[in-house]
Order: sequence, then C-alpha cells, then structure tokens
Amino acid sequence: MAKTITLNASPSWPGAKNDYVLRYEQYTVGRIRLAETAWEWQITVPMAMPPWAQGVSASLDDARQGFAVAWGRFVKETSPERLERAWDLARAAESRQQRLEAAGKGNA
Repeated sequence: MAKTITLNASPSWPGAKNDYVLRYEQYTVGRIRLAETAWEWQITVPMAMPPWAQGVSASLDDARQGFAVAWGRFVKETSPERLERAWDLARAAESRQQRLEAAGKGNA
C-alpha cells in the first residue's frame, strides 16, 4: 500500500496573497506563487534539483497539482538517507541563522 503524502500550504508571511509555502512533515519543501500572469511552483529542498522540480501553471489549482506530482516523484526517487542529509543541512542553516540573529540583537 502506498504511503499518503500530506502537504500543508500557508501564506509565505502574514497578509501575503498569492504566495504560499508548502510543508511536508515539519519541513518547508516548496513554494507556489503568482508571478504576474502565471503561477510558479518549485520544490525547495536544500539539494540539487532536477529540471522537473519546478514549473509554471495557468491556475493555482494546476500549480498545486503540478507540485504534488513532482513532490511524489521526488519522494519516490530520493533515498531516505539523501533526504535526511538535506533535512540536516536545513536544520544547520536554520540554527546558524538563529545564532546570527541573536548575536545581532546583542550588538543593538
């Protein structure tokens, strides 16, 4: 039986319209946004991405569908070990950013 993949979308920042961050489990994995007249979507896991990991669609629903198909393929083709290394990199980058912000507040 195939595992169900649940993605959660939320605005990129409070009050944002037509710009969404996509999450899988606790990780940010993608973005969908309206760019002038077309909806752009992309997988944003911190690792090299193939060309099919991004696209352009005419509608938000089509962008969601395009992302979902690409995400399913990405999860199927990426080893759990490789994905865990990417999550480790994301956690390290977030931790570093938090330390830099904390250090900056100390200098203010």
